Formats: sequence, C-alpha cells, structure tokens
Amino acid sequence: MSDDLRARLRGLLGDRELSDEVWRRVSAALGGDGADTDAAAGAALRALADVVSERDQDLRWHQSELEQTNAGLLALHAEIDRQRQRTSFLDEISRASATSLDRVHMLDEVAALVTANGFADHVTVWTVSEGGLSCPADPGRESDETTRSAVRTREPVRQGPHRVSVPLTAGPHTLGVFDLHRPTGEFTGDDVALAGGIANRAAVGLRNANEYEREHELAERLQRAMLPTLAPLQDLGLVARYRSATRGVHVGGDWYDAVTRPDGTVVLSVGDVTGHGVDAAVVMGQLQNALRAYALEGHGPAQSLRLVHELLRGLDTPLFATAVAAEVEPATGLLRWASAGHPPPLLQESGGGVSYLDAEHAPMLGIHLPAGVTFPEHERKLTPGSSIALFTDGLIERRTSDLDAGLSRLVEAFRSCEATGLDARAEHVLRVMLGATEHDDDVCLLLCHWDG
Repeated sequence: MSDDLRARLRGLLGDRELSDEVWRRVSAALGGDGADTDAAAGAALRALADVVSERDQDLRWHQSELEQTNAGLLALHAEIDRQRQRTSFLDEISRASATSLDRVHMLDEVAALVTANGFADHVTVWTVSEGGLSCPADPGRESDETTRSAVRTREPVRQGPHRVSVPLTAGPHTLGVFDLHRPTGEFTGDDVALAGGIANRAAVGLRNANEYEREHELAERLQRAMLPTLAPLQDLGLVARYRSATRGVHVGGDWYDAVTRPDGTVVLSVGDVTGHGVDAAVVMGQLQNALRAYALEGHGPAQSLRLVHELLRGLDTPLFATAVAAEVEPATGLLRWASAGHPPPLLQESGGGVSYLDAEHAPMLGIHLPAGVTFPEHERKLTPGSSIALFTDGLIERRTSDLDAGLSRLVEAFRSCEATGLDARAEHVLRVMLGATEHDDDVCLLLCHWDG
C-alpha cells in the first residue's frame, strides 16, 4: 500500500486507530503497490467494511451473551431472595409454634402469621380429637369433604385453584388441618410445598401442647385427689382454697392440710414442692402424708418439719420444698408454728389489725444442712376472734412486682375485706390478689378462725 493511500485512509478514519492485522488485510486486498489509486482506495474501503462487519457481528454476539448472563444473574438473585424470604417465614412459624403450650393460642398465632405474610387471605384451623374434627374458632361448624380428605390421606388436598387443605401431621398421627384460602391468587405447586412446611412446624407445636395438656390434666387430677376435704370443727373455723396456674406449666406441688389430734389440737400445714408436673405432685403427696402422720404422732411443728426434711433427703428426687406447720389449741387459743423457707403466716386480730408472724425460720426442706442447724419453733396466744392465714407463694409473687409488694397487697386484701364469713373472706382475698389476670404458679390459701 502506498504511503499516499495510507495517508488518505488515515484521514478518513480520523482519530480511530486500526491494528496492524487490519492494515495487513487491507494491503492484501489492494494487491500490491502498483494498483490504480482509485481502485486501490475502493478495495481498501471494501476491506475495511468487511472488518467492521465482522467486528459488529462479534459485538452483537458478546452483547447477547452478556444479556443472557445478566438475565441469569437476575433470576438467580430473585430465587435466592425468594428462598431467603421463605426461610425467614418458616423461622417465624417455628418460633410461633414454640412460644406457647396453649394449643388454641399457638394455632391462632401461626394462622395470623400466614395471613400477615400474604400467603393466604383466610385460614380455618381444625383440630382432631376423639370426637372428630372441630374448629376452635367456631365450635358449631362442620368440616367439609376437602378437610376430611386431608385427614384421611395425610396429604395436601386442593379444592380448585384458590384453596388447599394441609394436614398437621406428627409421626403417625394427624393432629389437625389448615384450610388456606385465596379469593384471587392461585396456589402453585411451590405454594403447596410451602404450606406443607408451615403445617409440619405447627404440628410439632400442637403435639407438644397436646402432651402438655395431658400431663397437666393427669397431674391436676392427682393433686386435687390428694388435697383433703376439711372436716368441720366445733371450736375453729376452717376454709381452704386451691387454684392451679392459668399459664405456663400449670401444676406444681402446692398442698394444704388440717388434722385434729386426739387431744383436740388442730394441726395446719401448707407447703410447696419445687418444680411442676407429675413428679412434683407425687412428692407433694408423700410430704403431705408424712407431715400429717408426724403431727398425729404428737410431734410439734418444728420437729415434724425436721422429720419431713430427713424424709425428703432420703427420696430419689432432685426436688426441694418449703412448708409452714402450725398447731392451735381450741380450748386456750395457743398457737405454735414453725417454717422452713416458707412465707410467714398472716395474723388478723379481732380489732382488724393485720400483720405477719415473721420470725426465725429453718432453711428449705431437702437441702443439705450443716451440723447443728435447728428448726426454730414459736408460740403466741391468740385473742378471741383472730384468724390465721397460711398460703403458698403463688398468692403473692408476680413477674411484674417484687415479693415485698405482694406481701403488702395481701395485708391490704385482708384489711379491705368487709365480709365476716370465712368462705366470703377467702374469695375476697383471691379476687383481690389474682383478679382476672393470669398467674404463673399454683395457689393454696388456708384460713383458720378462733372464736375464743
């Protein structure tokens, strides 16, 4: 290629530079330096056009590859985000399923999460019992064939594109059904799979709630069966109340008892075994019966508690207990009492004064005691018309206030009571102390009134 032709081509290209390879292809297209200048220029331009066309084709191919790669990355990110949202949603379901042992409350929480996250517009919850399917939110409602089919097949069952019924299965048992509804959007295959994950997590919570309710019912029946029926006495008024907890682990080891010795002395006791459930109820029964037996043998309150402590130390149990024992001589009004780590008895005198018999007490029953530790015993002469209240800590303890505040509230509850009958006074105290609020522990209250 002549220098003149090269210069003309460079002028046409302006600031753009061509590689040596392109210049070689242009020179080859010209066929040597002796060619006609115009013809050579045309040949050079055609060669350049071919190069540009090839470069355009390469550019379009790379652009297409880049667009496909970007589309794939966007789809991958969208899928990762969808999976992240799905995992987060299922984690919320798992937490809601594990936060309550009240099955109705737990299922309502899960259903609320399902609708709040937009997975379904409406959820109908069904539970399975010996009587068949029931709807806790609407006890009179009858299930339809779709819901019953989910129970029979243990698989999700669709009714058209806008409803799916998913069974709540745990092991070999079907515990309930979630009926999921969408008035407009359809349930896809992925949606049905996600609904199954929701149901599986809710089923675990429902199984735990059911097992807890069975244990609670058994323990409460056992505990109530062991609590005595107080016999009427000629010279003393007695009334007792027991309330199981309304939330959390309901059944503990609270007890009350009253027994009359052959000499007429009335022995009262109230106690509380640490822990909850059947084990606590069983230990409670053992300690209650032992304390009654020691009292009937004639042992005083301090010695009876000491013997119960030694009995508990010999049992194969990690549980401990607190207790207060008191005896009243109806003929004289002499009161003797002893306490082992328990809230003190409350005394309400005939003039209306209310105070605690707060005196030295022994440690909790069942713990290791150093040599020489004694169980103190105290006595006091009652005035005619006085009342003694023994109670467990469930009456005064609350999460939202300290123990001193609870003790003060109890004093005020007795002071504010205008009723004269023991039954009415017991109900007044429970109403003031417990009200309509939930309480985490069992409550025992034993009232004894001495007319004098």
